[in-house]
Amino acid sequence: MSEISEKVLQISTQYLGPAAKVLLERQTTAHMKGLKFDDLQKFHLAELSNWVKISASLVIDKAKAEELAKKIASL
Repeated sequence: MSEISEKVLQISTQYLGPAAKVLLERQTTAHMKGLKFDDLQKFHLAELSNWVKISASLVIDKAKAEELAKKIASL
């Protein structure tokens, strides 16, 4: 797992609990051309944060999803 992937997972787990990795993997493979979450790099963060904001808002409070997305984008 890349260092960026580890940081994203650590932050996301605070908001999404144990479902974080599944959600992140789904976003990268489904929306980011089959990218494996473990191969995430810094230049992927802007796109990933957008997808996380959209999908996380379906399972957590919209404001919290936006907060999570901003934290991911700022890594």
